[in-house]
Amino acid sequence: MSTHQPLWHTLPAAQILDELHSSRDGLSPSKVLSQRAKFGLNELPKEKPLAWWALLMHQFLSPFILILVVAILLSALLGDIVDTLVILAAVLLNTLIGFVQEYKANRALLSLQALVQPIAEVRRDDSVQVVKAHELVPGDVLLLRTGDKVIADARLLEVIDLQINEATLTGESMPILKQLKELPPGAIVSDRTNMVFAGTHVVAGHATAIVVATGVQTEFGKIAELLSQTEEGQTPLQKELAQFARRMALLVLGIIVVLFGVGLLVGKDVIEMFGLGVALAVAAIPEGLLVSVTIILALGMQRILKRRSLTRRLVAAETLGSVSVICSDKTGTITQGDMRVVSVFTLDETFSFESLPDVTEGPLKKLFDVVTLCNDAEVIEHPGGEIEIKGNSTDRALLLAAQSIGLGISAKRQMHERIGEIPFDSSRKFMVTRHAWDHETRLLLKGAPERILSFLSYVIVGKKMVHFTDHEKQLFEKQIQAMTAQGLRVVALAYRDTTKDERSVGEGDLHSFVFLGFLGLRDPIRKEAHAQILAAKKAGVKTVIVTGDHPETARMIGKEAGIITGEDGVVTGLQLDAWSDDELQKKIEHIHIFARVEPRHKIRIIQAFQAHDEVVAMTGDGVNDAPALKAADVGVALGSGTEVARQAADLVLLDNDLGTITAAIEEGRVIFDNIRKVTVYLVAGSFTELILIAASLLLGLPLPLLPAQILWINMVADSFPSVGLTLEPGEKDVMTLSPRSRKEPILGREMIKLIALIAVITNSVLFGIFLWLLHLGMEVSHVQTFLFAAVGMDTLFYVFAMKSLRRSLFRVNPFSNMWLTLSVLFGFFLMWLAVHVPFLQSLFETSALSLSEWGFIFMMGIMKLILIELGKEFLFYKRSLHKPV
Repeated sequence: MSTHQPLWHTLPAAQILDELHSSRDGLSPSKVLSQRAKFGLNELPKEKPLAWWALLMHQFLSPFILILVVAILLSALLGDIVDTLVILAAVLLNTLIGFVQEYKANRALLSLQALVQPIAEVRRDDSVQVVKAHELVPGDVLLLRTGDKVIADARLLEVIDLQINEATLTGESMPILKQLKELPPGAIVSDRTNMVFAGTHVVAGHATAIVVATGVQTEFGKIAELLSQTEEGQTPLQKELAQFARRMALLVLGIIVVLFGVGLLVGKDVIEMFGLGVALAVAAIPEGLLVSVTIILALGMQRILKRRSLTRRLVAAETLGSVSVICSDKTGTITQGDMRVVSVFTLDETFSFESLPDVTEGPLKKLFDVVTLCNDAEVIEHPGGEIEIKGNSTDRALLLAAQSIGLGISAKRQMHERIGEIPFDSSRKFMVTRHAWDHETRLLLKGAPERILSFLSYVIVGKKMVHFTDHEKQLFEKQIQAMTAQGLRVVALAYRDTTKDERSVGEGDLHSFVFLGFLGLRDPIRKEAHAQILAAKKAGVKTVIVTGDHPETARMIGKEAGIITGEDGVVTGLQLDAWSDDELQKKIEHIHIFARVEPRHKIRIIQAFQAHDEVVAMTGDGVNDAPALKAADVGVALGSGTEVARQAADLVLLDNDLGTITAAIEEGRVIFDNIRKVTVYLVAGSFTELILIAASLLLGLPLPLLPAQILWINMVADSFPSVGLTLEPGEKDVMTLSPRSRKEPILGREMIKLIALIAVITNSVLFGIFLWLLHLGMEVSHVQTFLFAAVGMDTLFYVFAMKSLRRSLFRVNPFSNMWLTLSVLFGFFLMWLAVHVPFLQSLFETSALSLSEWGFIFMMGIMKLILIELGKEFLFYKRSLHKPV
């Protein structure tokens, strides 16, 4: 458990050394031992994994699985080997899939532990030592160099141009410049520039730091603890199937008990009624549903993969279709994930980079001379002509800008050789280079506007050089404010010609520069992002930015991407801290951007949306995102992200594209549509036999179907046509519908009406024919054969009514699904075999039907399908009358 720690970033270095009983020479051996006894090893807690057999047994706790196990036992009692094996296969298939998925599901913590296991260089007892990561203790003096992985949280004591990549912890893609000043108590992790954190990397410079936290006390450790405490809830589909299974079990059991009692009351044999009850129970339980759902999900996963996403959890494929909120970090999904020059500003003109005028002459030529020459990035041409630009993010963005407008970088650098420089560092925040220029030399200056302001004496306005007076200074500062308000990183550029024949640059040269202009840099949004967010909005899906970036940067991206239009709807992590959970839940529907957030904030955001019954997808790529990915209904990891994020996620984007999430949501909706179609089909069929048997018992008539016949119809209908339905292509309007509520059942009111419609039409016709044939004096065994064939054929016919649950068959192509058509034809063939093959005749107590009888059954099936479709048209017409205009 975490204990209270001092706010190390607020304290002076000397006080921290005292607090930890250390010094700049490091800890003594005895002190290392006492610190280790007090704080423990520098490692994350390792939970004992659940035994494989316990995971396997857990799969059998599903209500649907338990019902199918009962069905297996009942089928075995009846001696129906075929049904027993079919249901057993369904149970084994689904328990195996569930076991494999759960075995992999909680690997995130193990990946997190693997991240923090290198060695470290420390100063102990005034000597430099190399120690293993787990041996580090608070008070150790840590030595950091370029390329090192930081293995504990530490407060900096000395820094020289130190830059840390904290992307895995904070999500910030740009390296962070570190410094030594104390910071205010309210500084969040990403703003603690006098600290380094476990799991991050040194990308430039070197430093000395004192370790202040190890193991679970580090920021990484807190995330690991949060991840282990975060429960991975059931998906809406899992909840719905469990609830559906319970309701079906109770309903079927109740009906069969009543029928058993009625049968005994009207004088039926106990053994006969028991066998009939078992047969009806097996027939009424839609065991084909579980297999069909598995197939639908597996096929959906394959379609999602073709659209550049990998689904890690089978049931998550359907949950995608219910997503109503996408919480996305802007970097890499909404934006390109790399800095670019987006605008050019002078004191009298402003240009977007895409609409620059001629840069081969005038002030803009001089400006891009500075961009090209006062720059440490390099252009590398690989075999095959591929160009790569290497350097820090700012230099790379500037050189890419020069290259994109056709400037000859290599030729210019050869023409104007660099002969002296003041290199950039984090304390100076500027860079000066001296170049050969005709018969003179030229000094080129690039840096932070506030740092180079004092070096300026002139400015080019129009084509004239004028003095940099107080008026120009005011314009300069006003322009900086305007650019930073747009969320831009600002780089100022200047030059000075000199006749000095020197090959160096010193402090004495930093004067009389001519200001050329500013470049505005930003991680620009993807070209397709605005259209993708609009498409999601049309589908009823809200896109929310959740980022660690500055609020103004996030606001500008939000406006450009079409997420917000005004100034409202942006909230920071500090504001979230001031709100209770109830306050957040009341306000969250009106918030579109969360900035400066930490991992704990992300989980609160998810839970607040879920409290409004929203189904939340959360994107992330860093270790800091893992708890939120696990807490979300659908965790979406970027393919370029950390292994920890990918392990915690349900969906992995292979191209980091926000549109890929929308495509996956579309496939998720198709998946649920098909699950619903199969469910309606199987449930409607389950009740046909129940109603026929019930009516005949109540009227004291012979049984219309025998137990073996019921089981054969059940096998034919529950297997091939339902599998054919799993391959039904998606309907064109799925992305114009609102997301499905997490409370909406698989069988909603409209679906129950449809099942009732099918039951009324099918059973009215079948029971009427049953009475008519008995009235004609036909032998009971032949009547039962006729009903057996009619029920089986009817079930196969009305599967076509399931092709769409939103429009009638008259408005769709009934034969668009080849596999469904073939499965129905195969079903017809199986029914014919049961009636005409001698071995099966004796098994099912059937007699051969004439061609005219088959023709009558066939025509009756088509007529009932037409009646069902007319009934659907009526239901849809009534529903359209109640829709708001």
